[in-house]
Amino acid sequence: MLAPFEILFALATALSSLSSNAMGLAWLLLMLAGLWASVYALRSGQWLKVPTWVGVWLAVSLAVLLLKTVPMIYWSDPWAERHGELRLFLGALGIYAVVASNLFERPRLLSTIAYALSLSSLMGLLWVSVFGRDAVATHPIPWAGGMAMVSAWLLALGLKSDFAPVARRIWLTGGLFAMLAVLSSRSRGVFGIVVWWALICSHHLWRHYMRPMGTPPFQSAGLKSRSPIVGAAVLIATCWALSYTPVLQRPTEAVYEAIEQFEISKASPAAGSNSSVGSRIFMWQKSLLAIQASPWIGYGHDGRKQLLSQWADEAHSTEIHQLGHVHNEYLNQLIDHGLWGLASQLCLLLGLMWICWALFKVQEITAALALSGVTFVHLTASFFNVNFAHNYYTASLSTLIGLCLLIPKIKFQ
Repeated sequence: MLAPFEILFALATALSSLSSNAMGLAWLLLMLAGLWASVYALRSGQWLKVPTWVGVWLAVSLAVLLLKTVPMIYWSDPWAERHGELRLFLGALGIYAVVASNLFERPRLLSTIAYALSLSSLMGLLWVSVFGRDAVATHPIPWAGGMAMVSAWLLALGLKSDFAPVARRIWLTGGLFAMLAVLSSRSRGVFGIVVWWALICSHHLWRHYMRPMGTPPFQSAGLKSRSPIVGAAVLIATCWALSYTPVLQRPTEAVYEAIEQFEISKASPAAGSNSSVGSRIFMWQKSLLAIQASPWIGYGHDGRKQLLSQWADEAHSTEIHQLGHVHNEYLNQLIDHGLWGLASQLCLLLGLMWICWALFKVQEITAALALSGVTFVHLTASFFNVNFAHNYYTASLSTLIGLCLLIPKIKFQ
């Protein structure tokens, strides 16, 4: 039964960059795998000890859901728009059961998923490069967020796992494809993945090329001197080639466009509110004032819609009239549900950070780095969009967190 699951899950993840249904299927399969693992473990009596971090993730996801449920009930808000917290909890249940069984301990499963996500990254890059950001599987911003999380996961597998060097190079290339897909999508709020790659790769190279203690200075220098030069030459040639393609032209144009819109908004927020950046700045300024008037429980779903309509009329902004949220997860949580909503998001972020620290502490470096990257993407992308309002993003977040926690299972007994 495991082989069909592997094939179906690999197929779903491989197509996840082209179809939101495929990403949803991958999340659903992870839950079904947990259900199957639970039945197997209970019948066989082989319910294994679960690592602390997996139990903590289940507790954190439950706390996130409960903190969100209270104001949702108070305001009678529709769950259709705020499904992310529930999706995270169900995903956490699935991965808890998977880790607690002995069905998924084969390294082949992990490598299969890594190859599938690498293929998905390549197809996503080609698709967005050829057809543009409006042709991706869902709204381009949460799509880019999902691709950025995949990129961070593949980066960790490529740099820090114990698999064969050839496989790791393929996964590292796949992660690079995912990062380039984010850039090609022009989703500026997710460009932080470039910063993550720069930080992690710089640290990795620094550690790799540091002379080991006790090694004669000229012994290591001769062996390592060529590799950085070749790598730098390849990188420069690649960047030069990509500069003639939409992959680098689009993000460059997007950054210049954002600078121009910001300058206009600095002069007059209302006058600049018909642009992408200007509308965000105007809504954020108005949000801070609105939050002060109702900090504890917010305004609810309908109240937020009314506020957006008022702000759009005030600024005569057709851009804001088209929006359903303030393009900032933290401010949107405060407007909708006050400190209850913000506490839900902070609980999620702090919980993930604690799990990253716990994984680093026990030397589960691959899992820790992968989860740190996913957490970094969610933390930074949430400043520029309300990604929890999109099915694709929350399915990606839940699935990628589960895959991060699955990495140590190969060695954990």
